[in-house]
Amino acid sequence: MKIKVAKCAGFCFGVKRAINVAEGALKGLKDGDKIYSLGALIHNPQAVEELFKKGLQVVTSPEKINSGTVIISSHGAPVEALEEIKKKKLKLVDATCPFVKYAQNIVRELKKDGYRIIIVGDSVHPEVRALNSIAGKSRKSKKLGIISQTTQNKVNYINEIQKILNEDFSEVKIFNTICNDTSKRQSATRSLLKDCDLMIVIGGKNSANTKRLWQICKESGVDSFHIETELELKKVWFKGKSCIGITSGASTPDSMVKKIIERIRRF
Repeated sequence: MKIKVAKCAGFCFGVKRAINVAEGALKGLKDGDKIYSLGALIHNPQAVEELFKKGLQVVTSPEKINSGTVIISSHGAPVEALEEIKKKKLKLVDATCPFVKYAQNIVRELKKDGYRIIIVGDSVHPEVRALNSIAGKSRKSKKLGIISQTTQNKVNYINEIQKILNEDFSEVKIFNTICNDTSKRQSATRSLLKDCDLMIVIGGKNSANTKRLWQICKESGVDSFHIETELELKKVWFKGKSCIGITSGASTPDSMVKKIIERIRRF
């Protein structure tokens, strides 16, 4: 039985950066200091748990914080939350992914120029909620500005654009805000599907980009399983399989990928 691992497995640049920012802030803590993450820093429960053990507490709103340091997650934060942090004079540490920042800046420019902004993505995802807060209330302008959640599936994005272009508009601006790492992971996963008869997708069940990888695998017809840790693996999955493909979401640690490979080899 062969095991093939996608070239882009492990943490992406933005996640590594967020982890490093948080680790640096935690090292600078003094006795009695409190440090919070506004929402999960990244969408990987195991990595978030490790940071919690070091002192990083996750909160859903700055309203619950009276003093201390607040780290903005890799997904960004709504304008209202940032204003509340400023109002309370809390120390702010921004770990927003640079690719997410790029999308946010596009939204600001489109808003300033009077475009109706259309964001293709998961409306409840923290990244999209932050983008929506920057965009503000929907305008009735016939000038359309279209962007995507950075972890969106490119095929889905193109399909949604085609639907939008059936609307009445005078002008349209389309931006490819899908991050390069997301595109590479999806491409690498599709390459594995050509050779493998079983796919293991590793990553948080709350991770949008991991769920998109799993969706790609499921749609291919190849037997596929989405797991977070090696403890979820079942020996029966591998019976009669000749090639196992392993791919992971952008917030999956390299160490978890290695643990899963080791357990599969023991099977």
